[in-house]
Amino acid sequence: MKATGKRWTHLALYLGLVWAAGALVVPRAYRIGFGHGLGLDVDRLPAVAIGAAAMVSVLAVGVAPVGHVVRPCRTPGGRLGWAVTVFLGGTVGLAAGIGAWRSGALHVGGPAQRAALCGVPYALVAALFIAGVAVRLISGVAVLGVVAYGTAVTHKSQQEKEMRGLMSGTSLARQELLLPDPPAGYRVDEGSGDLTADGFRVHYLPYMASAADVAFMVTRLGHDAARDGGDITEATRHLGGGAVEIVLSEHRDGMRLTVTAQGTRGPADRDELRRMLHTARPASDAEILRALRRPAA
Repeated sequence: MKATGKRWTHLALYLGLVWAAGALVVPRAYRIGFGHGLGLDVDRLPAVAIGAAAMVSVLAVGVAPVGHVVRPCRTPGGRLGWAVTVFLGGTVGLAAGIGAWRSGALHVGGPAQRAALCGVPYALVAALFIAGVAVRLISGVAVLGVVAYGTAVTHKSQQEKEMRGLMSGTSLARQELLLPDPPAGYRVDEGSGDLTADGFRVHYLPYMASAADVAFMVTRLGHDAARDGGDITEATRHLGGGAVEIVLSEHRDGMRLTVTAQGTRGPADRDELRRMLHTARPASDAEILRALRRPAA
C-alpha cells in the first residue's frame, strides 16, 4: 500500500514538473524567439536555440522523479533522450494549439491562462512514457487530437484568409462561386481556373487524351438581361478541321452558367453537359482554391 502511494506521488510530481517547465520556460522562449507573431526572424535563431536548450535542460535536470517513473531515465543518457523527445513532441502540440488560437477557433483567456496551457502538451507527451496501456492510450489520443484539431483549424483559417483576398477582386458574391460535378471521365484541372471581376471559370481534364475539352463558367448578367430563364439553351458551332463546339447555358439568380465542350466527332455527351448545369452548387473554399492555384513545379 505504501509503495502504491509512493508511485502515485512520483507520477503526480513527474507530470506536474513537466507541466510547470512548459508553463514557465516556453512562453518566455516564445516571446524572445517569435515576438508577437508566428514568423521567425533569422536574427532570433540563436535565442530560439538557447530557449530550446533551456527547456531540454530543465526537463532533464528539474524533473527529478522521472527516474522512478520511466525506467530508461535512470541513466543520464536516458534522461537526455527522454527530455529531447518530450520537448519535440510537446512543441508540435503547442504549435498546433497556437495556430488554433491565432485563427480565432480557440479562446484561452489572458497571459496567465495561455502560459498554463503551454505546459499541457508537454505533460501529455510525458504521460506517454508512463507504464500502463490505458494511460498511454489516453495520452496518445489526447496528443493526436490536439495536433489534428490545431492543424485543421489553422489550415481552414489560412484558406478563409486567401479567399477573402480573392473575393476582393470580383463582383461575384461568395455563394455565386458555383461548381458542378465533373462530367463522367473528367476531373478538375487544378490551377487552370480563373476568377475575374465578373466571372469564375474552371477547366476539366479528360482521362482520355482524345476526349473533348470541357469548361464551366459563371458570369454575372447585365442589369437589362432576363434574370431567370430556367430552360437550358444550346448552341453548336463548327470550328473547321472537323472540330465542333457545343455551348449550353442557363440563367440562375442573375447569373449565367455556361458549359463549353470542344472536340471532334461529337465532342461530348450532351446529357453529361446538362447534368453539369443541374448539379452546379456553391463550392467550398478548398474546391475553389484547388481550381485556382497553380500546381507546384
